[in-house]
Amino acid sequence: MPMFPTRIFTSPTVSEQSPSSWLQALKGKTASADVFSALAKKAPSKKTLTKPFALSKEYVTKRWGRGQAAATPHQPTRVQPLVQEVPGVSAAMALRQKALHAAIASGDLVLTKEGCGGAYLLRDDDDAPIAIFKPRDEEFMAPNNPRGYVSHGAVLGESLHPTRKGFRVGNGALREAAAFMLDAAYEHFSGVPVTSLVTAPIGNTWKEGSVQAFVPSESSAEDMGTLQFSVHDVHKIAILDLRLFNTDRHAGNILLQSTTDKTTKYKMVPIDHGLTLPAYQHLDGATFDWLHWPQAKFPLSASAVAHVQRLDPARDADLLRSLGLPEDCILTMLISTMLLQKAVAAGYSLYDIGMLVQRDGLGDTPSQLEDVVEQARAMLPAEADMYDPRVAGRMLLDLVAKALDALLLDYPKSKVRSISNL
Repeated sequence: MPMFPTRIFTSPTVSEQSPSSWLQALKGKTASADVFSALAKKAPSKKTLTKPFALSKEYVTKRWGRGQAAATPHQPTRVQPLVQEVPGVSAAMALRQKALHAAIASGDLVLTKEGCGGAYLLRDDDDAPIAIFKPRDEEFMAPNNPRGYVSHGAVLGESLHPTRKGFRVGNGALREAAAFMLDAAYEHFSGVPVTSLVTAPIGNTWKEGSVQAFVPSESSAEDMGTLQFSVHDVHKIAILDLRLFNTDRHAGNILLQSTTDKTTKYKMVPIDHGLTLPAYQHLDGATFDWLHWPQAKFPLSASAVAHVQRLDPARDADLLRSLGLPEDCILTMLISTMLLQKAVAAGYSLYDIGMLVQRDGLGDTPSQLEDVVEQARAMLPAEADMYDPRVAGRMLLDLVAKALDALLLDYPKSKVRSISNL
């Protein structure tokens, strides 16, 4: 079981419809005096149509059945001691404070050379790199993308993504934070760097976005042959990607760190999770580079199997709700985790599971998971769209579970490789 306490998603100082106190801490709603002083010197941006996190469709919590949108908290919320109990939040809060201090002290930030969106390296007082800040309005296809990948007129948190089905423009930051929190809930099994949400100054304005701890590395996985990678590291990333239904896992967003471990030359660190957890209606975009690596066909270790077995998707769903992700994206996590747990219990390799999720060849033919979900959707009552999304989601999950059980009865296993052969 993950270490979430039962009560973390409620707070005596935050209304039933507002994000809980630990999330306020994660986002930095309670600002210090130096922040307010710096804020007074910065002018708000008038260039971008922006729905703040607390107003975006992927952040608003609704009281379903009444159709009432959540009230937006306007006053700083007192952080409860309870936030210290949530795995990963203390580290995320500390990173946010360091990053905010660095952003205020540095003045104009310098854009990094890599990536499709705006990314800025933050340094401490000794000029040592500490974090990467990614503003929402500079994400891929956001209105102020500095690299030319722009969707003009898009409203952050509202407009459908023009090139990525199942996403909205500017909400990658929420998913970056979600990936870290879901990993932190299980003792950081997959090694996602500490990530938080923050509002930080760039130029003469303040911008919302994600901030991730800087990871020193020798290179990325695309610069090395796959035989340099350990089975354990490939498996830990593959498990994460399957949980999150990653639509953008390529070798370039896996960093390699030198290690003194005698069993492997490099430690693999997964980054860039802004394109995870699409809406369950759009499961056509899964992208797993590791699917073509030999390690994916190796049997899982006992520790990896135990990790998968103890995943608690219901608790993970509560965490995603507290971060503000909508039910159709949370349902993707529930479906993906269900498939992962059932298939691992049946003895399938991560390669086998990935082949059920990712489209084959040119990507023109739906994956078997897509077929299962679409068939389950077709079996729902016609009035299901009028139900509470959680009720409809549970109905869909029940149908998907039965279909997956039937699928796995006849699904062939790939040839099992011996670890000694690598």
